[in-house]
Amino acid sequence: MTGGAGAVHAFENLCVPIPMKVFAVLAIVFTTFAALADEIKVGIIGLDTSHAIAFTKTMNDTAAEGSLSDCKVVAAYPQGSKGIESSVSRVPKYTEEIEKMGVEIVYSIPALVEKVDAVLLESNDGRPHLEQVLPVLKAKKRVFIDKPIAGSLADAILIFKASEKYGVPLFSSSSLRYGPKSQEIRGGSIGKVTEAQTGSPASLEPSHPDLFWYGIHGVESLFTVMGTGCEKVTRAKTEEGMIRVEGIWNGGRKGAFEERKGYGGWAKGEKGESECGSYPGYQPLVAEIAKYFTTGEIPVQPEETLEIYAFMEAADESKRLGGSEVKLESVMEKAGAEATSRLGEIE
Repeated sequence: MTGGAGAVHAFENLCVPIPMKVFAVLAIVFTTFAALADEIKVGIIGLDTSHAIAFTKTMNDTAAEGSLSDCKVVAAYPQGSKGIESSVSRVPKYTEEIEKMGVEIVYSIPALVEKVDAVLLESNDGRPHLEQVLPVLKAKKRVFIDKPIAGSLADAILIFKASEKYGVPLFSSSSLRYGPKSQEIRGGSIGKVTEAQTGSPASLEPSHPDLFWYGIHGVESLFTVMGTGCEKVTRAKTEEGMIRVEGIWNGGRKGAFEERKGYGGWAKGEKGESECGSYPGYQPLVAEIAKYFTTGEIPVQPEETLEIYAFMEAADESKRLGGSEVKLESVMEKAGAEATSRLGEIE
């Protein structure tokens, strides 16, 4: 039946009395459509890390609450780094796993961006992150960049410059930032922190500065409780041959990262002491990502993230200098000059 009187007749047929049960069914249908309209479709770049699977399970959980209930992973681009065996070897398995969860596999970043409202940049290798994030930012899609944010401090600076250029705030964080005690200390539970030490495993990947690959977890915990203001670092080894990086913050405050088998640490403040640096699982971080996807508000400022990566690059510089003290300002200036010379890359 098409057009004219037929269309009018069809409309008139809809105007007959409708049983209350039908109204109830229609209400459910319309509510479902409204929910779907508000749903944020999330895409993943990189299926070479277990984070891609864990984050998807958390976001797509039918029992999810708050901002998590508004986000759903719907598509993924399976990227791996051929130069890193632990990266490329995981892609087939994780691709199969995520497909079973109903996530569509696409074969380019532009194709992914067209299908989603926000992106999880999960590639294990930080070196291609700048190139990978640019199409996302140019499309004005919100993006979370998993650790490491980049393969160098200069690349990290360029990523934030691109974020500013295209008007899309972004953030990066380790899940260790959201350890409950670390967050309590961040919130002032022991007053201003005067000294802290955190630790985590620190397995190395030759293509990245030493702590970028795994030590970032313990360093993120350290900055969570200490805040910004680190001025200089020295790197040494413990009696067991583990990495130890000591930092001096403004006001003479002291913070240290130490390689260890597990996660943990302690902090001293004006009001007392507390343990910190525990591993809270992925859910708290994914909840923060979902909140950012829905509100556009970032929970970690670029200045803090850049200082974290400057701390780690300064630790490498100290290692090259045989354990000499290295100022973060000098590391930032060098990386900043390199980033400035490469601004054309984010056009």
